Amino acid sequence: MIEAKNINFHYRHNKNDFMINDVSIEIKPGYMTCLLGSNGAGKTTLMSLIYGILNPESGNIYYEGKPVDKKTQQAFHRDVAYFGEKWCANNLKVNENVEMLSLLYPSFEKELFDKYMVLAQANDISDKKFGILSTGEKAKVETAFLLARTPKFIILDEPLANIDPVFKTDILQILQRSVADNGTGVLISTHLLDEISEMVDYIYVMKNGQIVKQGDRFELLGDEDGSLKSILL
Repeated sequence: MIEAKNINFHYRHNKNDFMINDVSIEIKPGYMTCLLGSNGAGKTTLMSLIYGILNPESGNIYYEGKPVDKKTQQAFHRDVAYFGEKWCANNLKVNENVEMLSLLYPSFEKELFDKYMVLAQANDISDKKFGILSTGEKAKVETAFLLARTPKFIILDEPLANIDPVFKTDILQILQRSVADNGTGVLISTHLLDEISEMVDYIYVMKNGQIVKQGDRFELLGDEDGSLKSILL
């Protein structure tokens, strides 16, 4: 399990101060967890803190009960894949990118990558240069590659943004398959409630750098007074 406990972080952007304030969340293996919030709520910053791109001012990230630090971060990154990184070269074909990058990850399984590409209905784009693919096609390739690394956990920062509904369904389907078949723990962020209503197990709702609601899907989506939607406005 990945645990973020009492995370605090402050930064300044365009003369505005912003804070991640005492945030704690858990990402459990075999479950899909959603970080839900409007644009600017702090989702990307929190995910960057969890993965180690940013360092919290206070609080800790724990993996399997042990703190993630300089000594343990390399092993943490072997087990945890992060969608927000840009790893593909635009001038190379998809299969060339996969061949090059798979050398960096001994756990990468080409057969698994091909399986997810078929599942995402994207197996016909392997001979195309990555740079000419649509946003949705790029997301499919990146998601299939990360899952084919057979990580124990995968963190996806707004992977469904700016892609059409068919592509969204395909990507969510391959994520669900990995959770079911491999016990992968998934943390996915979005600002659109309808995208995840039937897919996720746990939801953390973020607003102004804080977790303002949390619970399982049935508990939060059964909220009939509309308060959840009002938070996202």
